[in-house]
Amino acid sequence: MNGEIISTGNELISGRVADVNARFAAARLHDAGLMVQAITFLGDAAPLFQTTLSQALGRSRFIIITGGLGPTEDDITTAAAATALNLPLCQDECLLARIKECLKARRLPWEERYARLSLMPEGAIVLDPGGAACGFSLKHGGCWLFFLPGVPRELQYLFDQFVLPALLNVAAGREAVSQRTLRLFGLRETELENILQKLCPMHEGVTVGYYPDFPENHLTLTARGPQPEVLEATLDRLTEDLTLQVGEALLATDGATLEEIVGVALRRQQLSLAVAESCSGGLISHRITNVPGSSDYFQGGVVTYSNQSKIDLLGVPADTIARYGAVSSQTASAMARGVRNVFRTSVSLSATGIAGPDGGSPDKPVGTVYLGLAWGERVETRQCYFQGNREQIKILTAQTALDWLRREIRHAQGLSVH
Repeated sequence: MNGEIISTGNELISGRVADVNARFAAARLHDAGLMVQAITFLGDAAPLFQTTLSQALGRSRFIIITGGLGPTEDDITTAAAATALNLPLCQDECLLARIKECLKARRLPWEERYARLSLMPEGAIVLDPGGAACGFSLKHGGCWLFFLPGVPRELQYLFDQFVLPALLNVAAGREAVSQRTLRLFGLRETELENILQKLCPMHEGVTVGYYPDFPENHLTLTARGPQPEVLEATLDRLTEDLTLQVGEALLATDGATLEEIVGVALRRQQLSLAVAESCSGGLISHRITNVPGSSDYFQGGVVTYSNQSKIDLLGVPADTIARYGAVSSQTASAMARGVRNVFRTSVSLSATGIAGPDGGSPDKPVGTVYLGLAWGERVETRQCYFQGNREQIKILTAQTALDWLRREIRHAQGLSVH
């Protein structure tokens, strides 16, 4: 079942914005065993879009079109598609009413240009009429078309919730399709590849897709067959085998984020948390507080970027910094202990390091990071060496700190520390 992707937008062909939508969709489709035979990038030009879409209809079973669904004049995808398909544009009254309700809820005035958002080719089916993101699909001849917004987060939601399940059902025909995604962190790619080479031949009929999703690695398992219960049992066995091999590197087999997993564990163990950050600049606290209800366990965090702030706010001894440096296990330990005392929590995390691109030395190169974890009266530190640019080092620092906490809580299950 061959298909293709058409990504639209002047920002793409000018190089101002990198296209992450086509990459995301292609990876998902490849992992599911669906072939993408072409990816086309187009500017906001109706004639060229119409020609490209007409050509794609003659060679593909499915087409995914991204971008150009907004209310402005350069959002031409819907109208151009209707012309290319020789279909009239129709207004979806339910969708129009929802748009008006959304604008009213946000205290935004109604403008006639918003009515464009409720127009779509005759016969189209609205995707997610009750959510914030919106797209539509339709079948033309023997080809399935999916029109998705260009905002990556909206596209990814609609793709996983609507597009991929629909395409898998079409591709399978009368067969059932089961799919599972395993999210991993802490294994090198070569280690993961060796594990897959050993296990996959033992599970016939299962397609395994591997793709990095920095800073994690994701495995997608897809099984096809006539009996859904047999497929689920097969995926259960493979997941169990993989879990035994990867150990604690497995974060989840669902969509839960690392910070959500940590939050559930903290709440279950009735633990409270505080965070002291330097090189990560508040990213750990940001991720923790992205989880609704995190106030149940997260007491607070501080970004002690300067040496003096570490001394004044956390009580890090001045002679510790003078003797060992701000980037050291001793300072990370004192930060973790200090922030735990300030917020009076069960557990605390700390991070201090060199995110670069400057500030490194032969002894402590860019990417050197020390993490601290205080649990009760016990304080441990961990030395890390991360590769990448400044942003990547900050992301790896936050991810590694949260993952360390996740593993420590797992080890301590059954203990009560307050």
